[in-house]
Amino acid sequence: MAAERVDLLAALAPLTRALRRVEDDAAAGAGLTMWQYAILAVVVAAPGLNQGEVATRLGYSKNRIIADLDLLGQRGLLTRTPGTDRRANELRATTAGRRIMVQVRAAVHRGEDELLRTWPADQRQALKAAMRTLGDALNLG
Repeated sequence: MAAERVDLLAALAPLTRALRRVEDDAAAGAGLTMWQYAILAVVVAAPGLNQGEVATRLGYSKNRIIADLDLLGQRGLLTRTPGTDRRANELRATTAGRRIMVQVRAAVHRGEDELLRTWPADQRQALKAAMRTLGDALNLG
C-alpha cells in the first residue's frame, strides 16, 4: 500500500509559519511590520509603481496599504509623487528606505539560515532553488 499523499499546503504550513515569524521579528527589529518591509522591498525592486500595483504584487489590501504608505512616508523611507495618471502616485524608496530594507532583508536571511541550520548545505540550496523555480513558474518571483 502506498503512503498517503500529504497536501502540499499542509506540508508547507509549518515552514511558512516559521518563516513568517522570522520576517515579523526582523521587521520589528527595525520598527516596521512585515507588510511595511514587504512594501519597501517591492518599491526598491521596482521604483515608480503606484500603490495599487504594489498592493497587487503583494496580494495586500489596496485600502490597508494606505496607512502603511503614510507611516513609511512620515518616517522618510519612501516618497509619493504624482504619476503620469495624476490619480495614482508613484512610489520610490529614499536612501534611508533602501538602507532599512537591506538591513531587514539581512536579518531575514540570518533567521532563515538559523531556521534551516540543521539541514545539509546541499539540501538548503536545493530548497531555495526549487522555491525560485516554482515562484518563477507561477509568475510570483
